[in-house]
Amino acid sequence: MSTENIRIKKRKKFFGARFTTTLSIALVLFVIGLMAVGALTMARLSDVLREQFTITIEMSDAAAKGYGAKLANTLNSEPYTKQATYISADSALTVLTKQLGENPENFLGYNPLHASVELQLMSAYAVNDSIEPIVKSIEKLCGKNIEAIDYNKSLIDIVNHNLRKVGMVLAVVIGLLLLICISLIGNAVRMAIFADRFLINTMQLVGATNWFIRRPLIWQNVACGLVASFIALLAIAGVLWGTMTHVAAGAVIELLSNPWSIGILVGCVVIPGILIPAIATWIAAGRYLRTNVDDLYLM
Repeated sequence: MSTENIRIKKRKKFFGARFTTTLSIALVLFVIGLMAVGALTMARLSDVLREQFTITIEMSDAAAKGYGAKLANTLNSEPYTKQATYISADSALTVLTKQLGENPENFLGYNPLHASVELQLMSAYAVNDSIEPIVKSIEKLCGKNIEAIDYNKSLIDIVNHNLRKVGMVLAVVIGLLLLICISLIGNAVRMAIFADRFLINTMQLVGATNWFIRRPLIWQNVACGLVASFIALLAIAGVLWGTMTHVAAGAVIELLSNPWSIGILVGCVVIPGILIPAIATWIAAGRYLRTNVDDLYLM
């Protein structure tokens, strides 16, 4: 066989092995990316759910006209407020009439409802431990201008408790899948290093240091990891695009419109795509560096 044919054969073998390694890593990174998407979506849905909690601040008869609207403006400037909405007594009566199918003012002779402010909190404050100080501060601020402050304390506890349980289960599942993914990437890299075990031994025989031997192997597998990360991100983008055009469009659009979410998603794919192959290469190469030539034939 000519020297040129040998070179072509070696080149095909090299690129074939790298292609297999890259594809294997890309598939695993794709799964990691989908886990990151699921975790981000779950976190956002939890925030949205908490932000739906409403604290109703009912104005008293002693409150001056327009006080509720001023209170809503004041609350909207607070860091804990998602949205504060003023509802006049007439508006509340209109809503109640639609619900009952009859106007209570017709047989009572007066409007039984008061003006109110509906306060929705940021998700970080939508727990009872944070709500109670907020309620006390509003009561101190308003004094006799408010009749009552009402919110469903038990519902908030139940929802937060259930969200914590779901989050714990999701964290355990993601942790197990992540361990499996790390193992799969490690195996793919070890198989690639296995093909170079005799080359490693030959370099040792001519006096190459351990770092000199490891360095090109690490760079090769890190390059495979970067290419695999790019492939995985393209596949994830395709999945998100398909999801956006069919189901859960709102959640996906909000996820893609948040730079922090995109940064976390890219980091969850690219960082493992670099670190795991590099660490796996260092460990696998070290194994063959410590193995004598006779044992290499038995592997």
